Amino acid sequence: MADADETPSDGTLRRVLSGTLFALKHLAIWCVLAFVAYWAWLDQQVIGKFQQRRWDLPARIYAAPMELYAGLRTTPDQVVDMLSVLGYRRVREPAGAGQYAHDANRIRVHTRGFTFWDGAEPPQTADIRFAGGRVGAITHAGADEIGVLRLDPPEIGRIHATTFEDRLLLSAVELPAFFTRALIAVEDRRFEDHIGIDWLGILRAIWVNVTRGGIEQGASTLTQQLVKNLFLTRERTLTRKLKEAMMAISIERAYSKREIFETYVNEVFLGQDGNRAIHGFGLASQFYFGRPLAELGVAEQALLIGMIRGPSIFNPFKHPERALVRRNEVLLRLAVGGLLTQTQVDGLRKAPLTLREGAWRGRAHYAAFLDLLRRQLKREYREADLQTAGLKIFTTLDVRVQHAAEQAVGAGITALEKARPASRNQLQAALVVADPQSGDIKALVGDRRGTPGGFNRALDAKRQIGSLMKPFVYLTALAHPERFNVLTSLEDEPRTYTTPNGKQWTPQNYDREFHGQVPLQDALAKSLNLATLDLGFRVGIPAVTATLRKFGYAGEAPKYPSLYLGAIDMSPYEVAQVYQAIANDGFRSPLRAIRAVVDAQNTPLQRYGLKIEQVVDAPTAFLVRYLLTRVVERGTARSLAATLPDALPLAGKTGTSDDARDSWFVGFGGDLLGVAWVGRDDNKSAALTGATGALRIWTETMKVSGISPVNMEPPPNVEWHRLTADGRALAASGCPGAVTVPVNVDFLPQSVESCEPAPAPGVWSTIKEYLP
Repeated sequence: MADADETPSDGTLRRVLSGTLFALKHLAIWCVLAFVAYWAWLDQQVIGKFQQRRWDLPARIYAAPMELYAGLRTTPDQVVDMLSVLGYRRVREPAGAGQYAHDANRIRVHTRGFTFWDGAEPPQTADIRFAGGRVGAITHAGADEIGVLRLDPPEIGRIHATTFEDRLLLSAVELPAFFTRALIAVEDRRFEDHIGIDWLGILRAIWVNVTRGGIEQGASTLTQQLVKNLFLTRERTLTRKLKEAMMAISIERAYSKREIFETYVNEVFLGQDGNRAIHGFGLASQFYFGRPLAELGVAEQALLIGMIRGPSIFNPFKHPERALVRRNEVLLRLAVGGLLTQTQVDGLRKAPLTLREGAWRGRAHYAAFLDLLRRQLKREYREADLQTAGLKIFTTLDVRVQHAAEQAVGAGITALEKARPASRNQLQAALVVADPQSGDIKALVGDRRGTPGGFNRALDAKRQIGSLMKPFVYLTALAHPERFNVLTSLEDEPRTYTTPNGKQWTPQNYDREFHGQVPLQDALAKSLNLATLDLGFRVGIPAVTATLRKFGYAGEAPKYPSLYLGAIDMSPYEVAQVYQAIANDGFRSPLRAIRAVVDAQNTPLQRYGLKIEQVVDAPTAFLVRYLLTRVVERGTARSLAATLPDALPLAGKTGTSDDARDSWFVGFGGDLLGVAWVGRDDNKSAALTGATGALRIWTETMKVSGISPVNMEPPPNVEWHRLTADGRALAASGCPGAVTVPVNVDFLPQSVESCEPAPAPGVWSTIKEYLP
């Protein structure tokens, strides 16, 4: 029963209030439940993404290491150049890893050590002495000899399984102890104590900002900064800040402080290199200083830590004054935190910014090679294996040869366009350099500027190869020594052919002359079109096409006589492949960019086998090499004899397509084979022959790289003999026109030309001995 003093309106109000409180209570419960459910969902999402991100370690890609040993042909300057690429510092006396001293013909170096696919190379101090353009001796600081000193390999890139992203991750054990303490002191001094958000830090920041009348101090923990880098946008709203705090607490709940700190060190944004972001202290150390983080001094580490506040504002390349002020602020903070003394700070603040010298050699400088690497990884390894975290990919790239190739292409194209103003900004180039024995790719240039992501002309530009085709016509013939030798007479006479569609084709020599009967070796040296056609018709199109197939060409070959003169399209890479077997005694080794791939435990991944195959016998391969050395000695590439006299003999062939649209040169010595191409992307005339364009770029590359003479030691079945001019008979030394040439002894001419007057009647002729 209602109270006697209670009015109807009071009862109604009480009921309304009770109902409202009941509704609010249930609403609050539902809000809490919804918040908890959302946080649980958010927790699951952030933990899953964080786990995936944390363990998505990229594969690290390495170039071939420099290996030094007594007798190696190299100079102190070349070794110093490699040490500079590796980020070694020149000092008075090496006292730690990554340092070297250079005095005239002596280098003392403290190597870093490295774990290769075939074992570990320990760090060591080595004394390298040079004499006569070679390594004289290598010893342990003047004591025991070192057989082979293998430097750590240059790192040329990093890739993820799904993206071609550049990263350099560091584990906690790789971080310098001082750096770890300094980063925490500057960015989050209560990192070890808070749960992802720092309540004391928030209160302190509020107090400082209120008392100073502005935003003087932030309160984001390292964990919150990491959350922003990984998951959130840059918008500044209360809901985003709440979400950031929730995510930070979730991460702190699931992971240890060490795991969180390690991920932060590898994810923090520290600058921009063109369209590529610089994430992580490992990559930033290389980008700004050219050295690993472990080799940086206190002042250099302080600069990197200071850049967290504003990578663009404090970029030391663009704003060195601001960067210097910020670095010194960090040093003072470290003194306040007790990590440095005031005396140490005073000395460090006077130090200049010691940034890297020279251009940053990031992925852009190896774009064409990395493109080839990506293709070969997909072809030779299982996709599931390549998803393994923390792979190390050891490649065949020789950075010294690569740098020489890039320089030769850039300078060469500039010089060619300067001499031909009408072609300015029109010419393009490509260059492939390989080891002729192993097939290892030493350098690859696919663009005059090395633009990453652009058209890779070394692999994809299919252009007419012109006279580069001719050696395979001659090889097809010489593979039949019962019919042909290097002196076989060819007819260099005018010819007219009727094509299948009824058109007349009347080919010409480059000089528009006819040379009559020409020895086979002179026809190739002078690159005579008509003599080559004569030989081509003797062996036939099917035989020549079969030769190309055996040597590694997989494309379509035309079924017309123009094939003999190079009316066939190949990329520079394909040209390098077909010539490799000629340089390697007839053994075809597939060109490769990969030495080995190992997982995080240094276990090699299984790859699909590479088949080495003998595609022509050694005598035939030697005879073709001999013909190609004559091209350099007295033919269309004879300028090499003047520019690389110490490397002779060399083998090579120039090539020019119709209307001088393509300029080609392929050449090789004992240790390097190179293919250079110059032309225009619109396929218009470049107004260059092989000798005036591509040969110049090839020559400059080899002058800097250093190329050894081609091996002209004949195989067992080949000997040097004096033959008559037409190659049909052995000749005595006094025979006019006799030529000493290499011959397959299994098919040595049986007849002998005496070249002496006939004996008088009744007088027996003295039997002469005809020595080879």
